[in-house]
Amino acid sequence: MALKLVEAHLPPDLADDAEEVLADLCQQSWRQEGGRFGAIISFVVGAEQTAKALDLLYDRFENQGGLLVLVRSLDAVLPRPLASATEARAQVRSAAAVSREEVYAGIADTARFDGVFAALVIAASVVAAIGLVFDNTAAVIGAMVVAPLLGPTMALALGLVLGDLPLVRQAFRTSAIGLAMALTAAVALGFALPVDPDKYELASRTQVGIWDVVLALAAGCAGALSYTTGVPTYLTGVMVAVALLPPAVASGLLAAAGRIDMALAALLLSASNVTALILAAMLTFLLRGMRPRNWWEEDRARRSAWRGIAVFAGLLLVLAALIVVAGGSL
Repeated sequence: MALKLVEAHLPPDLADDAEEVLADLCQQSWRQEGGRFGAIISFVVGAEQTAKALDLLYDRFENQGGLLVLVRSLDAVLPRPLASATEARAQVRSAAAVSREEVYAGIADTARFDGVFAALVIAASVVAAIGLVFDNTAAVIGAMVVAPLLGPTMALALGLVLGDLPLVRQAFRTSAIGLAMALTAAVALGFALPVDPDKYELASRTQVGIWDVVLALAAGCAGALSYTTGVPTYLTGVMVAVALLPPAVASGLLAAAGRIDMALAALLLSASNVTALILAAMLTFLLRGMRPRNWWEEDRARRSAWRGIAVFAGLLLVLAALIVVAGGSL
């Protein structure tokens, strides 16, 4: 059972209320003077209960004189807290192992377009282009691991599920600019590098099948699970499994070489990967219980989520049809 340390900074006159509110959730708790507002209530909870604890604190103390809550992961606690049978059953029924705020913090920052993101896109595009042109599999995998487009893609899925329109707009803008930069860099590199469409690493990005869509769906599910379980190391496997950047770079290289048919096939693979990834991530976030905190935001989030699912499911069906129709010539 993963554990979290939660520190609630409150005015001293609210400390007793805070301990009462959290009595049924916390494994261990203690109080000390100081902090942001005069008192700190520290308590240990199972990771699955973090979201409920934060919601209880926010709902009870948001407008009562000050509230600051910090959440930290614990590597170990001695003596090890033992969950009661009731708590164990609650954890089995629980969805996300980390709170909404932790998931949001882990994803939202990746949606920003800044100099670091632009540099990563260009660097990964150069690495991918060299790997594709010279059949260097290690270089292609290196570009996959950098995966600058994965973050804003996952942020777009989360924003649609939460009905967070600013996050949706920011993630969409970052994804679009990143993809455009990768294509532009690839076209430019295509005029400088000896592009041979028959090279395996390059040609394989033009061979699109339905199983590529299935792979992207599974990877999108795994990516969302990695965020909601608090185990981001799983993302490395997701980055390699569903490559967002190499197909786009392959499309630019082939376009520069005059192979428009192959370039379109690689672009179709890239579009299918992105669409399937977003759709699977949205469905997984919903199943894992990602919801807005306030009830008056739930209707907006529900409409946003189902509209997003309908749009991306429809788009994926169109792309799958194109894959089937063009399968004989790709």
